[in-house]
Amino acid sequence: MSVNFSQFDASSVIILKRLAQHFPSPTEIGFNDVFPDYGTETDKCTAHIGTIAFLRHEDLIAHDIGSVSSFILTKKGLALFDEDIFKHLTDLLNSEAYSI
Repeated sequence: MSVNFSQFDASSVIILKRLAQHFPSPTEIGFNDVFPDYGTETDKCTAHIGTIAFLRHEDLIAHDIGSVSSFILTKKGLALFDEDIFKHLTDLLNSEAYSI
């Protein structure tokens, strides 16, 4: 048995890239936000909802309390883009760039 990743791939790549583009601002990633031209295509919409559930369960994205479909990338999500938020913050704290 093999798993068909095509619908997961379509949603996950767009979701993750959109959240990275807007990091750290919470961003709407609901089906109509990501696929505005698809209307209510049931299979694609269901796969998109499942993809969001999977990404949340794996702690790649976090839900923003302010909106039903608003999310941000987590530390794990940022790591997919080879970004280490803790190293980034540590470097900033140890630099003189933002002295108070």
